[in-house]
Amino acid sequence: MNLKLKIIPPLQVLIAGAGMWMVHHYLPLLHMHFPYSNWVSGAILMVAAVIFCLAAYQLWRHRTTINPMQVHRTSVLVTGGIYRWSRNPIYLADLLVLLAWLIWLGTWINVAWIIAFTAYITRFQIAPEEQSLQMKFGEEWQRYRTRVRRWL
Repeated sequence: MNLKLKIIPPLQVLIAGAGMWMVHHYLPLLHMHFPYSNWVSGAILMVAAVIFCLAAYQLWRHRTTINPMQVHRTSVLVTGGIYRWSRNPIYLADLLVLLAWLIWLGTWINVAWIIAFTAYITRFQIAPEEQSLQMKFGEEWQRYRTRVRRWL
């Protein structure tokens, strides 16, 4: 598979997170904290960690790659566990990490970074991955794709 994007998704999360911090730091008038934001962001981070671990476990259990840059090495189409509800639970966990960061920072204009991250990873990572899975698994992928949403 030839991904259109050569920046690994964890680095994409770090770039978006750094951008969010810069907006927070350089535009302090846009801060809007709400009560319990630390607890809410912490809870969202915990949910993200659980989702990531469940997804990674399913990939490990089926002995297929977790490396998003080597989708061509995928040996099994994982459709059980958390993959019954989301075709991309690891990217969903990444998105939740950014949401937790948004809430913790309290700079609501940073929602633009989350939208940009979602659009970017969908276009340059998820779409090429899905093309590869379509070529590799054909009808099995089509049935799964029809049954399970991309994000949630």
